[in-house]
Amino acid sequence: MSLHPCVAHRGWSGRAPENTLAAFRLAMSEPAVQWIELDVHLSQDEVPVVIHDPTLKRTTGRPGRVSQFTAAQLGEMDAGSWFGPEYAGEGIPSLDEVLAITAGRCRLNVEIKGEDSPPALVAARTLDVIRSRGMEHDVVITSFHPEVLVAVKSLDPQFPIGLIIDDNPPGLIQTLKSLGAGFLSIGFRHLTRDLLAQAGEAGIAVMAWTVNQPADLKRLADRPEPIMICTNYPDRWLAAVKQQEA
Repeated sequence: MSLHPCVAHRGWSGRAPENTLAAFRLAMSEPAVQWIELDVHLSQDEVPVVIHDPTLKRTTGRPGRVSQFTAAQLGEMDAGSWFGPEYAGEGIPSLDEVLAITAGRCRLNVEIKGEDSPPALVAARTLDVIRSRGMEHDVVITSFHPEVLVAVKSLDPQFPIGLIIDDNPPGLIQTLKSLGAGFLSIGFRHLTRDLLAQAGEAGIAVMAWTVNQPADLKRLADRPEPIMICTNYPDRWLAAVKQQEA
């Protein structure tokens, strides 16, 4: 297993529309991909659905917010045409649909967005879906929002959680410890040797995002520390890792 496993960011989002079943299936078609990252909001009927933005405009061209529509309505929207005509009709999937196709194949980094939902509610609904599929050991829940992580831990103290941050403030590792987080998702430009050493000593896994340029991928792949690499382009990641191993 590579010291620098690939995390397909919103699926293979460099080649297919992000956060769609097409992007997730494409990511899984590359045997070396071990993880997929995705984003979750709650629909109007409190179903966790997979989309990055709280609004629909960017990926469907439609007005309104995710929270104003039911999961069934969201599933019928076209979230693929913006990327290419061959993806017309790709809907906004539910988290359950994604779990159904990834079970037994790869692990998931489920980022809870949920700007329009109370943290306790979105945490509970997300956990319900993961448990219903028996995938508690294949998923880490991450968020920029500590209150979401606190809500997850209050519902299930054993569930793996991770903090997302695009910074490296003093005391970051202590913050993670206080949250009970064993996972750090950090903007790759903020990685330092000291932070990686501290994380290693604390038993905290580190994922660097979002690494798309070949030079940046190679630089991370050359590091001796274990770092998960989150990218829109698993093929570029694979090329960097093979170059490092040659």
